[in-house]
Amino acid sequence: MARTEVVELVVQGERIQLRKAAVLRAVRDGPLGAVRQHAVEIDKHLYPVKEVVARATGIDVLDFNTTQARSALRRLGFEMRTIGRPGGLRP
Repeated sequence: MARTEVVELVVQGERIQLRKAAVLRAVRDGPLGAVRQHAVEIDKHLYPVKEVVARATGIDVLDFNTTQARSALRRLGFEMRTIGRPGGLRP
């Protein structure tokens, strides 16, 4: 199966493209906030899913939900993590 390099999501009625390269650039472009509950794992580091998608697309974090962000990142091949209780990770 071919690797997916771009996915499309609909945010407030508008089609938005999320590119794998933009996600990788987003996590390298400077610090992101703390992971609260949902994280994307990239190069053995955890990042907050909504902030990563927002930075990669230019969309405001309040304009889409976590489920949309997790789904798009998963379709690009990234691993999702859910933070359970403090200090615990669930796959």
